Amino acid sequence: MEAKSWFEVDKDGLRQLQAGKPKHYLMRELIQNAWDEEVKKVNIELELDNEIAKISVEDDSKEGFKDLRDSYTLYKDTYKRKDPEKRGRFNLGEKQAFSICEKAIVETTKGSIIFDEQGRREIPMKRRRGSKITVWVKMNKEEFEEIREMIDKYIVPKNIKFYVNGKRRTYLKPDKVFEARLTTELSDGQAMRRTMRKTKVELYKNEINYLYEMGIPVTKIDCEWSINICQKIPLGVDRETISQNYLRDVFSEVLNNTFDTIDEEHSSQGWIREAMRDERISEKAFNTIIEKRYGSKVCVADPFDANSIDEAISNGFRVIRGSELSKEEWNNARRFNSLDSSRKLFGSNFTYAKQVEPNKQQKLVAKYAIKIAKRLLNIDIDVNFVKERDMVAAQYGNNTLTLNIAKLGKKFFEIPVSAATTDLILHELGHHAGNHTEMEYHNLITKMGGQLVILALNEPEFFNLQ
Repeated sequence: MEAKSWFEVDKDGLRQLQAGKPKHYLMRELIQNAWDEEVKKVNIELELDNEIAKISVEDDSKEGFKDLRDSYTLYKDTYKRKDPEKRGRFNLGEKQAFSICEKAIVETTKGSIIFDEQGRREIPMKRRRGSKITVWVKMNKEEFEEIREMIDKYIVPKNIKFYVNGKRRTYLKPDKVFEARLTTELSDGQAMRRTMRKTKVELYKNEINYLYEMGIPVTKIDCEWSINICQKIPLGVDRETISQNYLRDVFSEVLNNTFDTIDEEHSSQGWIREAMRDERISEKAFNTIIEKRYGSKVCVADPFDANSIDEAISNGFRVIRGSELSKEEWNNARRFNSLDSSRKLFGSNFTYAKQVEPNKQQKLVAKYAIKIAKRLLNIDIDVNFVKERDMVAAQYGNNTLTLNIAKLGKKFFEIPVSAATTDLILHELGHHAGNHTEMEYHNLITKMGGQLVILALNEPEFFNLQ
């Protein structure tokens, strides 16, 4: 009994699997195969007649197809799997393309094959140089124009003369180029394995941006740039599926090299948020984006010190809450020590602060504060003095005014009744009515200010502390 192959492929079944894909994927497979060879020139011819598109891709490779069976054998081993700078790996693309065609002809240096309604047959015709693949595909005008538009988006390799219907598409110099270690796929002779490898990454400014694999558009991306990876990208068999982790790695490498070009308006874009989550993000890129997003005066809200949050806001700081950054962004913020807490900058819990005995001038300032509180608010207050460098200059609460001489400095107390001391006392006593962000706080300050003016006019002796 004659042995049969393990597997058979049903053409109609393969055709059905490709039916839902845009027709421009047909061109991707044919063009990338031509670009993968040692070619100097690739010529594309497209024409549409009565809803049948005739498309040919011709190259000038010295060798042509290395093995003519590649045109009809699925998943056959290929030298491209071992080369990270070749786009092919599955040996599937031409077969997918042919499955949706009415007819196809492969002409190469090893021979020629016709695929039509009668099946597959070889004909005794060989090219002296290169290969030419011609296909006839049913499509409407809209699909045909979509193919032409997508070809315009391809990034032509620098060393290849690329023609479409006689018009040359030239190499486009990237706006920026850098190197990065990214995941790629290589065959070890047994299986395709993923590995890290340094490669060039090219960036282009376009209206619609894509992720490219060596000039071939793979998928649209929400990014400031089109990104061309100059080695194999880890892809599924459909050559469209890219893992989110890989895309995040790419975005972080792009941001590491372009953060200085990002403006405030775009600093919260989706791709930047993804990059900021990645472990690859650099400290400089992370901190720059945080500043552009939130400003130079920024801190993290400490939920256990509400007064410090209020103090931060009153000093013009943008206070970030926990929900405003992702878990991974917070991890990076801690790793880089990027954000101080409101407690660190404006800590106001003097419970364990070092108490100090006030000198004569400081006692006079305390007396001034006590007189203002009694006359304007009809309350009795205590005044304490502490010395803490990492806390705010003053705090009022529970009928107690605390003055931090480490922050206020010696000069502040030289003139007990002054604009500076009056300003501070009124500022703190305003908290008798509420916090900085509350209207009652501001109303009380203006009220006390008005009362002090009348006192100064009618009872100037009030300000005599001797």
